Amino acid sequence: MPTRLPEELVYLSAMLGRPAYSRTLGTGMGKVWDVIAQVTEMFPEVKGLVLRNGGRLVLYPATGQEYLDFLKTRKLKVDEHKIVPLVHAPDDISIRETLWDRQIVDVEGAKVVRVNDVQLLIGERQWVVHVDVGVSGLARRLGYENALRKAAKMVGRKFDDELISWKYVQPVSDSADAPGPVRLKVGAQRLKELHPGEIADILEELSHEQRQVMVASMDAETAAEALEETDYDVQKTIFEGLEPERAADILEEMEPSIAADLLSDLDVTASEQIIQNFEFEDERAEVAELMTYEEETAGALMTTDYLELSDEKTVEDALDYLRTNADEIEAYYYVYVHDEDGVLLGALSLRNLLVTDPALQLGNIVSGRLITVPLDASLSEIAELFLRYNFLFIPVVDENGIQKGVVSFKDSLDDLMPTLYKTWKKDS
Repeated sequence: MPTRLPEELVYLSAMLGRPAYSRTLGTGMGKVWDVIAQVTEMFPEVKGLVLRNGGRLVLYPATGQEYLDFLKTRKLKVDEHKIVPLVHAPDDISIRETLWDRQIVDVEGAKVVRVNDVQLLIGERQWVVHVDVGVSGLARRLGYENALRKAAKMVGRKFDDELISWKYVQPVSDSADAPGPVRLKVGAQRLKELHPGEIADILEELSHEQRQVMVASMDAETAAEALEETDYDVQKTIFEGLEPERAADILEEMEPSIAADLLSDLDVTASEQIIQNFEFEDERAEVAELMTYEEETAGALMTTDYLELSDEKTVEDALDYLRTNADEIEAYYYVYVHDEDGVLLGALSLRNLLVTDPALQLGNIVSGRLITVPLDASLSEIAELFLRYNFLFIPVVDENGIQKGVVSFKDSLDDLMPTLYKTWKKDS
């Protein structure tokens, strides 16, 4: 029974740049330049070593023993007749090109990190098993690893490798035919577990091309929630690079006011194409109407996602309505009550509803005191009301008193901040 080869873990940095020689002639065959692996199982299986001799690249499908000998002598001895042209199959990846010095998104840490080294398992078969994103990987490549480990030990500090198993790394492409620099730890499903603000922070650390790749890997709802938290310039550049249908899918999941702002700033033709791809006519009309309002007014700031019921409905009706719609409506803290003509009568908070007899009609308990702003209200008017009453939302009405939307303090904070600060300074 043949003896099974031992298994060893080796870093890519220990292999690249090492010389290769002909086993029979002893002549130089160039240097080890890369590792080619095939992504067909949980861990990519290594197909061979790429040798570079001048400007020529070839593939050497080394055996397990040849790898082990290579690790001991730091020189690769090759059988010339085994060398084949370097041709990439559809499932092949170049470890150097795909991972070396590339960024990955660490979903657990909600951050962007750089791959400093790659770890391989060498034995009867060879596999890519880990990526190293720690300082140790960088130190190893620069030749300072041992010195840094000794220094760390002297001061009582740990100097551990920061390894991410390949099983938690999912390839993502920049295009249909080229592997991209972004690789998502655990993958797109795990992204949904992050807070939208964390995904937004990750997006802002990436290049434009990498952002497009990451957005393409997310479902429309996750992408919308994350993009709402990103810087406006980032939002705009991402949507400029999306196909109209994909852009429409994401915008339909976003706050209508944010969607309207983005569409207003895009190229007119691109904006029209996106709107035409909206699935529902009412959402298309809603966003189109919001785009007509003058900038820095209540109409431009408001969202049309709010809860509204007639005064004839009961408290129990309102609570049922809340249970059904609260997941999709940000302004679920209030139910706005209107009369039979659609005129806004007032608002009831969630607390009001919970402590009130469920059989009572909303018209009988709604307060007559009502604070609203017209569609053309300025930023200073809106900011003054938020400061005076500590509202989370302010209803926006037209000249007939019919509600058109609500201004959210949270969503409009960036627009209101300069005015809020001036008002606060004046009053203090």
